[in-house]
Amino acid sequence: MIQQQFDPQANVVPDPTSGATELAFAARNLSVRYYGITVFDDVSFSVEPGAVVAVLGRNGAGKTTLLNCLLGLTVPDSGEAEVGGVRSDALTDAVRERIGYVSQSPDVFDGMTVTESIELIGQFYAGWSPEYARDLCVRLDLPPDVRAQALSTGARQRLAIVQALAHQPDLLVLDEPVASLDPLARRDFMRILFDHAEQLGRPVTTLLSSHLLEDVERIATHLLFIGQRRMQLYGTHDDITAYVRVVHSTQPLGEVTGPGSAILHATRLSGFRWRSVVDLRYLGANALPGGVVVSTPTLGDLFEAMNT
Repeated sequence: MIQQQFDPQANVVPDPTSGATELAFAARNLSVRYYGITVFDDVSFSVEPGAVVAVLGRNGAGKTTLLNCLLGLTVPDSGEAEVGGVRSDALTDAVRERIGYVSQSPDVFDGMTVTESIELIGQFYAGWSPEYARDLCVRLDLPPDVRAQALSTGARQRLAIVQALAHQPDLLVLDEPVASLDPLARRDFMRILFDHAEQLGRPVTTLLSSHLLEDVERIATHLLFIGQRRMQLYGTHDDITAYVRVVHSTQPLGEVTGPGSAILHATRLSGFRWRSVVDLRYLGANALPGGVVVSTPTLGDLFEAMNT
């Protein structure tokens, strides 16, 4: 759908000044270190309008840091990021107006009621829709007259979602937005995501980190795996389903070189057994040795294989 200008598996980002379609998000050779410890190194990818990108990885893999780099909240040690064609460290008011952000920890005003909180946030956005905000509150079952400090953790998360969407942004950055929600609230949130583009009447691009793989499978057009201090895999959900396989063998299949290569990840299991994640598009004819076991992984299987 959106990978017309670059190989989705390669660490290459199109030049935004080349006259190509404006990218919704882009990262070029991002590296972040804290106190001498590398969080991730040389991460590059780009996202065109309308994609839903699931950012997947274990706790501490760097998902939140990556999203914060895109938003300009974390300054990378090297490389650069862009949102809407503008550098993340110099976002304009026009681009900020287009961003809807939900953090892992809901950012709400404890001393205000739900209605008061929403009205306050609305003053800062030209595109704020009171009607849409009220509709979202109803759909997410938020009590309008209850103070935020009295809300449950899940209700505070739902309030943060309303505050992030009611100004009708088309660039969504959602960091574990449903982690505190019960199954019914998660279902309602997923429906709202589907309906949001219809509300706006234009494409909506979403970056979503989540450990709830069942939800991710329903909505993601693209998958980005991050772990072991690097981007391990990035591509369309359809391509990854069609071409990425898990291979069990009695010997290593080759060197792990990451996205754009045949061997994406390899793990030595007990005894003389190896488990490798391979991309069939980069394997030559008859490249796999005899005696190997090749399986098509579910998203859960792939997550496990990439992270153990």
